[in-house]
Amino acid sequence: MKLTKEVVAAIKSYIIDNVRSFPNTLTNNVVEYFEITKPTVLKYINELIEEGVLVKKGQGRSPKYALKVKVNKFQYTINEKIAEDVIWREDIYPILDPLSQNVLLACNYGLTEMVNNVIDHSEAKNFYIEIKQDCLTITFIISDSGIGIFKKIQKVLELDDPKHSILELAKGKFTSDPNNHTGEGVFFTSKIFNEFIIISYNLSFIGNPNLEVLFQDVGEEIEGTTVMMMIQKQSNIAIADVFNEYTNPDKEPGFHKTIVPVKLMQYEGEALLSRSQAKRLIQRFDKFLEVVLDFEGVNIIGQAFADEVFRVFQNEHPNVHLTPANTTTEIKNMIIRASKH
Repeated sequence: MKLTKEVVAAIKSYIIDNVRSFPNTLTNNVVEYFEITKPTVLKYINELIEEGVLVKKGQGRSPKYALKVKVNKFQYTINEKIAEDVIWREDIYPILDPLSQNVLLACNYGLTEMVNNVIDHSEAKNFYIEIKQDCLTITFIISDSGIGIFKKIQKVLELDDPKHSILELAKGKFTSDPNNHTGEGVFFTSKIFNEFIIISYNLSFIGNPNLEVLFQDVGEEIEGTTVMMMIQKQSNIAIADVFNEYTNPDKEPGFHKTIVPVKLMQYEGEALLSRSQAKRLIQRFDKFLEVVLDFEGVNIIGQAFADEVFRVFQNEHPNVHLTPANTTTEIKNMIIRASKH
């Protein structure tokens, strides 16, 4: 039976979407899913290989398939002449695959923002850009061997622990050079790209558009800072929509709203009970007009913690609107109790 063009397109699309999940059993998986013969599946896999979409690794009865990845690498020396827009225009843009306008704009924004951070803040002599492209995604990796982003934030804000630097990144609006920067680049780039990770020494910051921001111990000392950001080529992200969600020019310059994952305050085996913990959480909240406190992953907070955030801070900053979200019944009751006082 001859398959229609629509069915063939569906089979190839399925192969592309599932090759990462079934690299060693791709053929059998497609056979079972579409209930077609193995020779038919192999025919379409081979066509995708000829089209430069897939690659075949190994021979015999169980080859391994993968998306074909195009890799480009660049190295730069930081000096007074280097500029992120020139790097984008002369080196990056010409090698990118054809993209929709919204994805191209997202790549332009994210790449130039992260490169500018390296140039202005890393204190490194050199940095590197690696670009990986397959038929589904584009990944940018920007790395340097400078001071390290978490250590620099820790130093500027005089924080006790570099992990607290990640909380400040999650809030947004932090910059070590307020005269020349707004501190918006990392915040908005992490919302625009499908995957966004910063690794520095033994810590990593993980952000994505769903606002699931976490830190984790990498387990090894990775010198300097490495930023990895991936966007899907079919992403429907619109930068204007992301900006509009957090900004309102009628209220104040820059963005006025942030969402803070409270679980970043928790160390393993530790509960959020004290005023000192609360004071670290609310640091720089006065820079915003609206702060959403996301309690996802937090089971309980103490009376002193709640009182410091929802009574003391709120009384001192009545123009800052605090909105708790994803609270347990216990946390909700503690917030109500603190607010009534």
